[in-house]
Amino acid sequence: MLRSIAAVVVAYIVMMVVVIGVFSALWFGLGPDRLLRPGSFKGNLFLCVAAPAITVAGGVFGGWLCAKIGRGRRPVMVLAGVVLVLGLMSAYFTLQKPFPADPREPGMTVEQIMKIGREPTWLAIFNPIGGAVSVLIGGLVMGGGGGAGRRK
Repeated sequence: MLRSIAAVVVAYIVMMVVVIGVFSALWFGLGPDRLLRPGSFKGNLFLCVAAPAITVAGGVFGGWLCAKIGRGRRPVMVLAGVVLVLGLMSAYFTLQKPFPADPREPGMTVEQIMKIGREPTWLAIFNPIGGAVSVLIGGLVMGGGGGAGRRK
């Protein structure tokens, strides 16, 4: 039981660190002008492909890690539920914030854009669903957590 709880907590924390770290590296490494359309708060094609890919990769890794630590499918399913519930809560609050009006002032810093901007509606909805499904794929398929009754 303790191992299962630790698997969910550790996998979730590691997954969030990886996802936030990759997004931060993108934003601070490439900068707003290479990730957003010129003069707009809307993401360019690269960001629109990278954002869900990062969510999926983080979810698969988190599910795999949870299965390895927890040695079974139940912790993976709990992690997927946690990702879905917390993600839906985050989406709810994200969607309460109005999308900023274009044009975006030139020379805005990442911090200013993060304060004013918000993720697109489609991404706010995709993240909890895609993240939870990715956790299940990573844990049950790739992590070997699909074995029925596998306990040690």
